[in-house]
Amino acid sequence: MARRIFIVLAAALFSLASGANVITQRSVVNGVTVAVTAGNLGPDASVWDFAVVLRAADNRILSDDLVKNAVLVDPRGKRHQVLIWEGAAAESQHRAGVLKFIALSPRPEYIELRIVRAGEKKPRTFSWLLGSGMMASR
Repeated sequence: MARRIFIVLAAALFSLASGANVITQRSVVNGVTVAVTAGNLGPDASVWDFAVVLRAADNRILSDDLVKNAVLVDPRGKRHQVLIWEGAAAESQHRAGVLKFIALSPRPEYIELRIVRAGEKKPRTFSWLLGSGMMASR
């Protein structure tokens, strides 16, 4: 009985610890919110994924081409192109999907996702420290 309780408590603590790594970063510029949540950035992953949500406060259509306008930047400044966008087409004021990149090897200490949007002076930047776990870095 005590062993079962320990296993249940250990599983609950593991779930909480894993959930602590799920951090959504948001950027709001000119009434458009871009929110990014890193998915699997583990050392054994061959593909890294980032859930991306774009939402306009008004009725404008979000026509961002995230395959062309997003890039992953490593600590040396090297840019890595998107492998694929799996999500909504550019037809509404709310879009959601997943950007996928080939995992970087060797695994860097940190990464930065940059999304360039038309009409904005600077790219939206989202970064994560990967060293001993995954943490948002702002």
